[in-house]
Amino acid sequence: MPTPFPSPSPRHPDDHFRPDIEGLRGVAVLLVVLFHAGIAIVPGGYVGVDVFFVISGFLITGLLLREHRRSGRVGLAAFYARRIRRLAPAACLVLAAMLPLAFVVLDPLSRGEALLDGTAAALSVSNVRFAAGATDYFAQAASPSPFLHFWSLSVEEQFYLAWPAMLLLALRFPFGRIVAGLLIGAVLVGSFAASLAVTETAPGAAFYLLPTRAWQLAAGGLLALLPAVVGRTGARRRAADLVGWLGLAGIVSAGLLFSDATAYPGIAAVLPTVGAVALIATGASASGPTRILGLGPLRFAGRISYALYLWHWPLLVLGAAAYGPLPLNGRLGLIGLAVILATISTLLVEEPIRRGLPGPSRRTLSAGLTAILVIAIGGTSLSVVSAAELDRLGAVPAGPAPTDAWFVDEPDEGPVAVVEPTDPPSSPAPGPTAVPSATPQATVSPVPATPRPTPKPTSRPKSAVIAANPRGPSEPSTAFRPALAAIRGDEERLKADRCIAYEPETKPRDCRYGKGSFTVALVGDSHASHWFPAVHAVASKRGWSVVPMIKVSCPFLDMPVHSNALKREYRECAAFNDSVVTRLGRLKPDLTIVAINHWVLPENEADGKVAKVGAALGRQVDQVAGRVVVLADSPHSGGDVPTCLAENAAHPDRCTTPYWKAFSGHAEIEKVGARAAGVPLIDLGPAICSEDLCADVVDGIVVYRDYHHLTATFSRSLGPALDRALRSVLGS
Repeated sequence: MPTPFPSPSPRHPDDHFRPDIEGLRGVAVLLVVLFHAGIAIVPGGYVGVDVFFVISGFLITGLLLREHRRSGRVGLAAFYARRIRRLAPAACLVLAAMLPLAFVVLDPLSRGEALLDGTAAALSVSNVRFAAGATDYFAQAASPSPFLHFWSLSVEEQFYLAWPAMLLLALRFPFGRIVAGLLIGAVLVGSFAASLAVTETAPGAAFYLLPTRAWQLAAGGLLALLPAVVGRTGARRRAADLVGWLGLAGIVSAGLLFSDATAYPGIAAVLPTVGAVALIATGASASGPTRILGLGPLRFAGRISYALYLWHWPLLVLGAAAYGPLPLNGRLGLIGLAVILATISTLLVEEPIRRGLPGPSRRTLSAGLTAILVIAIGGTSLSVVSAAELDRLGAVPAGPAPTDAWFVDEPDEGPVAVVEPTDPPSSPAPGPTAVPSATPQATVSPVPATPRPTPKPTSRPKSAVIAANPRGPSEPSTAFRPALAAIRGDEERLKADRCIAYEPETKPRDCRYGKGSFTVALVGDSHASHWFPAVHAVASKRGWSVVPMIKVSCPFLDMPVHSNALKREYRECAAFNDSVVTRLGRLKPDLTIVAINHWVLPENEADGKVAKVGAALGRQVDQVAGRVVVLADSPHSGGDVPTCLAENAAHPDRCTTPYWKAFSGHAEIEKVGARAAGVPLIDLGPAICSEDLCADVVDGIVVYRDYHHLTATFSRSLGPALDRALRSVLGS
């Protein structure tokens, strides 16, 4: 069937052009583009990338095998020169156009990282960069990177570096094709096993990295080694057509049925991968899927698929950054613009350079690497300029350090290992080493304390809500602590000290801060972690020690919860909480502070009601012996705070959240849980927000480092409020 864009004739001798594969490319790129455009009917459109991997593995392996069959060798320099002519022109063109546009359009806080993403894309390492971010729970991005889609190109280019040499080595052996097949099979099996294992514990890394994606490229490569066994007519052809139709159905079904809740790649990736293998293996037939794949529009989309893939995503991201969330017609309009740009760049850049500029491989390699280096230097330079501009926004003017005795930097010494006594201490455990004073600067002295019972008490003190003193209006300020450039990195020291457990871990880290005999255990998820600077400020003032037992996204609940990161039940969280209870029983802290994020994701939807989650909190707290308090979650902001401040550095008052929104559902779960366990509830919300709104900058201090985690600087400033509340709990 003719295509709207007739292919040049004659074709490059290495093409071995197949119209059905061109149509399959069209299917793949349309799935990806519609998914990125937010078309609800294809929530799993990302599987189009898997199809591209299979196609690439098949075509590249076939090309290398044909060259070896013709000449008895594989010219690596010529191979890499062809890859550069094929991939570099369009990629460099898109990066050269989009890096300056990103510099202009993105907010000052986001652009620096995005520009470095572009540099990583030019150097073919963006997948490694994005994998590192995907596995960092605390890496909060305001918006997706306009160069995120280059991850798949980085995977392919890394594959191209190793694959030819591996094949060349295998083909030197007697029965070289068999040896190559065994080697490719080993890569397929090993990579697939790695994909299954890593998807279970770190889906973000599994999604982006070559070792967990290589099996899809190897599947195409193995297919290229096998002889064609399908005839043009007869029963074998009819069976092949059926397999081809099933393959196409598998790809489309994956696009329709998968979503961002699917653990991917893992076992789910088998469906689109096998579907692509089936379509390529069964070849073209008038009665097979080629009836669809050979349609003009699909082949046209396949012809421009590479350029369309490169252009569409940055247009969508930067369009949303410039104008806010785009309606459907706006997104479709940008996709139309991407089609136009892809068509032009394919006709005027990609194909002329690929076919019309033959020459020595060394010259091609030199030109390609020079272009890549220029793009990388340009992206890095723009990032440096962006960082300098950001440093000028919201910078703290030179002057004396804050004089508030509570507002002190945390000590430089790191945590020490927890020493867990296996037997009760010979003398009664002491109470607080100092009486909290009316003012932080007052002199305090130790007083005797009643012995703390080591066994679990039969009854709890009566539950009570202890609220911080209301905060008055904050004076407007355009000088921030921390400065804008440092807001996202203003994290509690627990992360740097490796005292936070991440998703795969089931036991708390062995950390203790301070050497005081009065021990405070801080238990919970990342929201317990963001209270650590306040707790540590109190502990430093009173001479206590703090033992954190914290795991990301793991609320201290007696119920199964779901992990968005792992895309499954968070079994590691239940095991971690059990381990925490056991460790607390051995440690016997003088006070345990429990804090959780109030956005809880129960594994069973029916458990999502406040009463059930609160009861689960109460059951879990009831397993902890000794004195326990529940710390209510902080109010939440209406959006990403650093981004808002970067866009409104001169008017931070625009970055406020209405009181009703910030306190929607505030402390409801904690109140139920504290009441059920008979323990006090401390609420520092009034110390964060005034009675009518929640400002993102309070007395010059930025409150949130993203949209729900407190900055370490602000958390530390809440030390006095927390101290007064703890005084009410502990008494004298």
